[in-house]
Amino acid sequence: MTEAATDAATPLVVSPANSILGHSTGRRRRLRLPIAAVLVAGFGTLMLAAVASVLILGLSSAGRNTFALLNDKADLAIDSVVVRVRHQLDPARDQITYLSALIESGKLDPNDQKAMRDTLRGALAATPQVTGVGFSPLNQVIIRAGRINGEMIESTLDLSTSAEMTAFMAEARERQGPYWAEPVWSPEAKTTLLTLRMAVRRDDRFIGMLIVAVSVGDLSRFLSELYVDEGLSAFVLYDREHVLAHQALRYKEFDFSKPAGLPLPRIDQVDDPVLASLWRNGRPADAFAIPGRNSANAQVVEIGDDSHLFLLRPLEGYGAQPLTVGINYRLDEVGVEIERLWMTGLVGFGILLVSVGTALWIGRAISHQIGRLAAAAASVSALDFRGAPTLPDSRFRELANAADAFNAMVAGLRWFETYVPKGLVLRLIRRGSRGGDASGLASEERQVTVMFTDIRGFSNLAEDLGAAETAALLNSHFTLLASCIEAEGGTVDKFIGDAVMAFWGAPEIQHDHAARALRAAHAIAIALRADNVKRRAVGLPAVRVRVGLHSGPVVVGNIGSASRINYTIVGDSVNTAARIEELGAGLQGDAEIIVLVGSTTAAESGGCVTLAPIGAKSLRGRSGQLDVFRLEV
Repeated sequence: MTEAATDAATPLVVSPANSILGHSTGRRRRLRLPIAAVLVAGFGTLMLAAVASVLILGLSSAGRNTFALLNDKADLAIDSVVVRVRHQLDPARDQITYLSALIESGKLDPNDQKAMRDTLRGALAATPQVTGVGFSPLNQVIIRAGRINGEMIESTLDLSTSAEMTAFMAEARERQGPYWAEPVWSPEAKTTLLTLRMAVRRDDRFIGMLIVAVSVGDLSRFLSELYVDEGLSAFVLYDREHVLAHQALRYKEFDFSKPAGLPLPRIDQVDDPVLASLWRNGRPADAFAIPGRNSANAQVVEIGDDSHLFLLRPLEGYGAQPLTVGINYRLDEVGVEIERLWMTGLVGFGILLVSVGTALWIGRAISHQIGRLAAAAASVSALDFRGAPTLPDSRFRELANAADAFNAMVAGLRWFETYVPKGLVLRLIRRGSRGGDASGLASEERQVTVMFTDIRGFSNLAEDLGAAETAALLNSHFTLLASCIEAEGGTVDKFIGDAVMAFWGAPEIQHDHAARALRAAHAIAIALRADNVKRRAVGLPAVRVRVGLHSGPVVVGNIGSASRINYTIVGDSVNTAARIEELGAGLQGDAEIIVLVGSTTAAESGGCVTLAPIGAKSLRGRSGQLDVFRLEV
């Protein structure tokens, strides 16, 4: 038996003294203090020093603290606007890069008019931030898709004689990657568009230009929504004189059909007298220039008796010059921060008086409940979810919430024990994953053997069954397959409808992974035939199964999102195994089970089973042919 096989077969003993987390029992015992004493002596002293210091320092530096808090609020506010502007414009870059890759790789033929229209329409539908998308070949007859008045249209536009378009094409030919051009006026949509352009090359030869357009009106629309949702008066300037987006422009129409400079309104054309006075009456707000902070450029504008604060930040990457993102609000909001600071001091002093007198009682009550929580947590650390006690309620809200959360967690873990293979978890922890820390299992390339199974004609088999009967059939079938797979050290990756995906060679290294998989397939065939004998004896139809096996390199490890992650495998070898299983549909005939094996698995079998060659076969979705073998039972 190989070293990997020995490791897989060794039982893992878990106990509170030697938990699954691998805590060392040989370390010197640390000094531990009663939590009640810590709360009285520690919290009382720390709170006295902290609250008193905060009160003194707060009163002496109220002005600076107030502006620091306002600076934080302003930074967060302008960050929110910048993020939303990027969210509105960045999908255009993603879409143009995607379309360029399709054309340059040959997956999309620009000469295929129908394919181009379908692709452009799909790209437009997938990105609601985008107003239009088009492709101009060398003849400058543009294929395009766009939105006008909420309706999606497709058309071609002949600009073969347009000198302006010829200049655009020449400019694109000299550029690398996507670039934002100056705003242009769309007579059809009757709005100004920001256009992102990108040269398309195939084999280093310029074949055309992609254009993605974003409506300036859409930018103003979402800034208006930001004003309604968060009360922020935000704007985007194209340069010092022209406004790209403003909440007041949502319902304001301009006609820039006659070429006279940029097709954008000037700051004095927007219904915002404060913004119109920005460059004329604005003065720097030095109180916001805090050293060491990445604050926005602050300007104060006084209109009558009101003072307004402007926060401006350059936004790179959307044109030859940076855009300017800004927000403004009234300076009298500072008074709210001062009042809040004084209230914090008063509340802190009151908390200090109350906490010192009640710390002993609180400490004793908390320590008792925390002791119960620690004991229950010890059971969870040993993966003994069934043995973890139920925590009682508490008069303290946080402890009651903690008890409820812990009890809910344990109940959830008991369900997880049903859905997540505990054996796999134990094997992963044995590899040193630090008690289930997903960061300890970095993805890596491994040589594994992948198995796919599928029930032939399952729809016909289950059409006369009720929901409970169908579930019972699948549960019985999956139990049969899983027992054979796990008996050979395999990992059941997932159940997909009536199919099973499993693999060998991870998480432990199994040098004989191919032989293990073949033996498991052989065991499945024998078990399935025996089960079908029982089914026929009670008048039930036989279950017919296809099995595909393939060995090769895959990426194995923790794969998923922050909210859900699986220890699984991905790669071409997985797809090949699935295609080999599909191949059995045309070769099974009346057999109860057919097991098809790829050439790499057959080569590594070590003669553990009998394999019959059936020749080189073409697999769906793959170029070339693969030698395939059939396992004989």
